[in-house]
Amino acid sequence: MPRTPLDALLTERVLTQMSVHLNASFLDCLLDDNNPAITAVSGSPLPIKNVCAKVHESLSDEIDEVVGLLNLSKRAFLEAAFIEAIIKARQVIADEGLEDYLVERTAQNSVSDERQS
Repeated sequence: MPRTPLDALLTERVLTQMSVHLNASFLDCLLDDNNPAITAVSGSPLPIKNVCAKVHESLSDEIDEVVGLLNLSKRAFLEAAFIEAIIKARQVIADEGLEDYLVERTAQNSVSDERQS
């Protein structure tokens, strides 16, 4: 169902205020490799890493299209996607008990190795 003009306006304003607090465009500027001010102020580069992955051309094109439509940096978009993926993965890991399983499995392997010695 399409939003009413008031709903659209309110939603836009709320989301704008939320994104201002995230300072995504400011962070993009800070993370720019061509910004020597960061090193000059802090004395060292920010502790960031470049995460690269080869993806199918059509996926790359879709990402470019979406970030273009949203006037959003690719870095901000992908960082948000990575964060959401990590949150979901950690929840599934917890829900399925993977860490407990691995601890139990390691303990069983230790006992088995001790018996063979």
